[in-house]
Amino acid sequence: MSTADQPNDPQLDAASAQILDQFIEARATDHTLASDPTTQSLTRLLALLDTPVAAESQRAPRIDYTALSVRRSDAEATEQLSELDQRALDQWIESGCDLDTLESTLQPRGKALESLRTLAVDSAPANPAAKRDLIDRTLARIQAQIDAEEAARAMPIRGKGTMRLRLSDLISLAAMLLIAGSIALPMFNSVQQNARQVACLGNLDTVAEAFGTYANANRDTLPMATAGFGPTWMKVGSTPEQSNSANLYTLVRTDHATLSDLACPSNEAAQTGDPDPDAWDWKSIESLSYSYRIMPRGGFRVHDPAQPVRVVVMSDRSPVTLRAIRGVPIIPEENSPNHNYAGQHILKLDGSTQWLSRPVLESNDNLWLPRPIEQVLHQVRNHLGIIEGNEQPDGPADAFVGP
Repeated sequence: MSTADQPNDPQLDAASAQILDQFIEARATDHTLASDPTTQSLTRLLALLDTPVAAESQRAPRIDYTALSVRRSDAEATEQLSELDQRALDQWIESGCDLDTLESTLQPRGKALESLRTLAVDSAPANPAAKRDLIDRTLARIQAQIDAEEAARAMPIRGKGTMRLRLSDLISLAAMLLIAGSIALPMFNSVQQNARQVACLGNLDTVAEAFGTYANANRDTLPMATAGFGPTWMKVGSTPEQSNSANLYTLVRTDHATLSDLACPSNEAAQTGDPDPDAWDWKSIESLSYSYRIMPRGGFRVHDPAQPVRVVVMSDRSPVTLRAIRGVPIIPEENSPNHNYAGQHILKLDGSTQWLSRPVLESNDNLWLPRPIEQVLHQVRNHLGIIEGNEQPDGPADAFVGP
């Protein structure tokens, strides 16, 4: 039989197989075991299994188990971070990525982690396919480096002085890169998003006070820039008669609030800084962070007994209006884009604020829609129901796909 025809499974030579058979037979019959080195080595090997081999049928699974245990031990020893790397990673995460809190001996490793985080945050592509490609290329380069290290066992790095990069260093670097990408960075982004939500809520509290001071100076009414609209109120940056956001901008124009007070931290296009003294509105729908209650003719009185004190007067910007302006189909229950579509803040007439995980109030009132449209949607849904899986296209020209 040629070498190519031989099975891949490892085989004992004849002498070793004979020693193993004699060993098993001696253990099964309580005979005295030989004291030669080979038998002693076999005894120590089988002692790893915790139980002796009592029969021929147990030999193969016991050997497989031993091999698996050895491989697992080797893998666990290889995949673990060094003690210093682990301490640096733990302190870095617990401190919220604050390098100043790390021990002095861990500062270099902390700076390496911070460099990885900065690189991932600042340069990571937004496209999911591009992200996967970047990860694949990074891991491929790490694997190539490990292969080169295994071939040469040591790789000199030229620069100020000379150092040698070990295989364990490369594995630690790869492990920290993966940990930073899968644990630390999502945690950092979550903390950052929570901070933005808190800042946004602070904006609403500030605007609530601004509404109060404005109402006290303007006959108890909420801010208004014009007495009415025509023919639309959605043209942000147009004339006040065509933009309801111009009414909210009145707070800025009359120095009751700043542009920063009306800029959600999650809206990267929001206007901040000093306003244009001649401006009556935001520059565009993208720079607008909050949606304001549509003002009726004659204004909206703060202390009118006919008005419920917990009516919503402002919220994170409406996704429905954004879609309508762009000419794309609306999604009535879609959340505001301000906070990655996770929900929205609302400000009520009595100055209270609330976070909603969906844009529907307790009374089933949709924030983004007037009641007539809500009623039509309700009637259509009651009449047609929802898709149940037995619907058919309404002819050859009806595009209908699923699921």
